[in-house]
This record gives sequence, C-alpha cells and structure tokens, in this order.
Amino acid sequence: MSERINKINELIKQKLGQIIIREIEFPENCLLTITRVETTPDIKTSKIFVSVLPDKFRGTALEILRKNSRNLHKLLQKHLRTKFTPNLNFLIDEQEIFASEVDKLLDELK
Repeated sequence: MSERINKINELIKQKLGQIIIREIEFPENCLLTITRVETTPDIKTSKIFVSVLPDKFRGTALEILRKNSRNLHKLLQKHLRTKFTPNLNFLIDEQEIFASEVDKLLDELK
C-alpha cells in the first residue's frame, strides 16, 4: 500500500473517530472503537472496521453507523483535502473477535 493511502487511512480514522464522538449517540454503556481503515487506491471507498463492546451491541452500533453514513461522509468531507471523499462502509472487525477467541483458548490451556 502506498504511503499516501496510509496517511489517508490514518487521517480518516482520526477525524471520523472525533466526528462519531460528537455527532452519533449510541446506547448507554456501548463502546465503539475504529480499529482500522482500508481505502481503495482511487480513494472512492473506505472500509471502516470497528470494534464494539459489549458484544450484544454490535448489530445496533453497526446499524446506527450505516444509517448515519451519509451525514458522516459530509462531515468528513470538511476535514479531507482530497479530490474525493471516500464512501464509508462500516464493518465489524473480525480480527478482534478472532484474537479474543485465541486468548480464551490460551487461557484455558494454562
């Protein structure tokens, strides 16, 4: 991946995180973290991977983000100085789930 795309990914992660904290309301005791961003080389699409705790709020949080994606896109547009502002596709970060399962298995082995 190019250095330019890496910088864009980090900028989107940082700015979108700030926007979500200010603009989106999640259920009480729901913690959402943007774990990583993957933007296509043409900067037209970004996959935003999120981690949600507790697990029972995953579906709800994802639904809220997807419902507000157009508004988040418009707000993000103000912070990016690129020709395009990528469309935002929110996904649950499966790597986090896999890592927690591996941790549980390792704890059981001890």
